[in-house]
Amino acid sequence: MEWVQLIGRNLMNIMFGLWNVGVTAGLILGTMLVLRPLLLKILTAQQRAWLGMLGWYGTGLVSMFQLLGRVHLLPVTFRDLITPRTGTISYDIPAYLPVRYQGTGEYAVALPGGKAVWVEFSDGVVIALGLLWIGVALALYLWQKRRTDRLKALGRQGQLLADDDPLLFRGLSRRPDDKPVAVRLCRGLPTSFVYQNGEKIQGKKHNMIYLQAELSPQRRELVLRHEWNHIRLHHGWMKCWASALLVMFWWNPILWAAYYFFCRDLEMACDEKTLDDLPGPEERKQYAQTLVELAAGKILWDVPLAFGECDAIPRVKAAVAWHKPEKWVKNGKWCAFGLLFLFFVGGPKYMPYLPQELVQYWQQEAVDVEVPDSWTPEERWMSADPEGFVTLLAKDTRGIWHKQMYVYWTRDRGFHGSDSWYTMSEPPDLTGFQQGLW
Repeated sequence: MEWVQLIGRNLMNIMFGLWNVGVTAGLILGTMLVLRPLLLKILTAQQRAWLGMLGWYGTGLVSMFQLLGRVHLLPVTFRDLITPRTGTISYDIPAYLPVRYQGTGEYAVALPGGKAVWVEFSDGVVIALGLLWIGVALALYLWQKRRTDRLKALGRQGQLLADDDPLLFRGLSRRPDDKPVAVRLCRGLPTSFVYQNGEKIQGKKHNMIYLQAELSPQRRELVLRHEWNHIRLHHGWMKCWASALLVMFWWNPILWAAYYFFCRDLEMACDEKTLDDLPGPEERKQYAQTLVELAAGKILWDVPLAFGECDAIPRVKAAVAWHKPEKWVKNGKWCAFGLLFLFFVGGPKYMPYLPQELVQYWQQEAVDVEVPDSWTPEERWMSADPEGFVTLLAKDTRGIWHKQMYVYWTRDRGFHGSDSWYTMSEPPDLTGFQQGLW
C-alpha cells in the first residue's frame, strides 16, 4: 500500500500549495487595502480594479503568476518582501506552509520575513482541514449557483427588445466587432444586472442586460448605459474570476474585505465611464439622482454585475464630484499605475533555504551516504546553509578528517552529490555543525 500513501501525500502537497496561493493572494490584496486611501487619490477606479486583478487573477492562475514574476524591473518588489521560500505546485509561488509533507511530524511554517515557526502536523489534522476546506467551498459554490440560476430564470421571463428598439440606439454604442448583446425588460427584478454570455438566442451566445421594467424611460437609458459599460470594460470575467477565488479561499478573511472593495471599484469604474459618455451636465445630474434612488447598498456575492450593487454614498459622491480630468492628470495616474504594477509583480530571482528544514528533508529522504573501504568513520557531522548545500564531515579512526558536499534541488526535491570524499589537511571548524545526523 506504499503507492496509496505516496498518492495521498502528493495530494496533501498540492493542497498545501493551493493554500499558499490563498495566503499570497491575501497578502497582495491586503496590502492594497492598506494603501487604499492613497490609491483613491492617485488611481482611477478602473485602474484600481486592474491592479486588484494582480491579486485575483495574477495569483489564482499559477502560470500568470509565473509570467508576471519575470517582470522584475524595480530594485525591490512586493514579492521579494513576502517570499520566504518557494513551493510545491509552482516553484514561484511563495511557500509559507510546508513545501513537502511526509506524514506526522514537525514542519516549518515560514513567515514573510524568513523566520521559521515549527508546527506539529499529523495526517488526521491535515485530512480534516482539507475536508472542511472542500466542504465549505462546495457549499458556497452551490449557494452561488442557486442564486445565479434563480436570477437568470427571473430575467429570462422578461420581454426581449428588438434590435431596432429606440432604447438600444440611445443606450448602446456598439462597434461592429462587439459580441452580440440583448436586452430584456423584466418586472419584479430586485435590481438591473448584466451577464456576459448570459443566453443563447438563435444559436448564438449573447451578452445579456436585464432592466427593471418599472424604470422610467430616462432611467432605463441611464441604467442601460451603465450595464453596457460593464461589458465594454470586461468586468464580467473579472468579477467571475474573483468570485471563484473567493469561494476557493473562503478561509482567508482578507479576501472577503478585498472582494467587497473590488466590487465597489468595478461599479465606480462603470460610473466614471458612463459619466464620461454622457453629453452634458444635466444628464450627469440625472445619473447621480438615479444612483441615489436605485443604489441599494448591498453587494451580490456571486457573479452578476448589478446597477444597485455596493454602497450608494461613495458612488454618489464620486458622481457629483466627477469632471473630465486634464491630460496631465490622466498621464500622472497612468504613471502611478505603472509603478504600482511593477511593484506588485516581479518574483525573487533567488530564494534562500531554511537550513533546519534541509536537515529535516535529509532525514526524511534517508540519503544513502557511501564511505570508502579505506577508512572507517568514528565521528559524523553535518551542516546545511541557505544556499541549499549540505556539508558532511567524517573523522576516521586515525583522526583524519574527510569532507563531502551535497546540494538540494527544488525541481526534483532531492539531494545530489558526488560519491568522492575530500581528505582535509587540518581539522575543520565545527561551528554550525551537528553530530550524528547521517
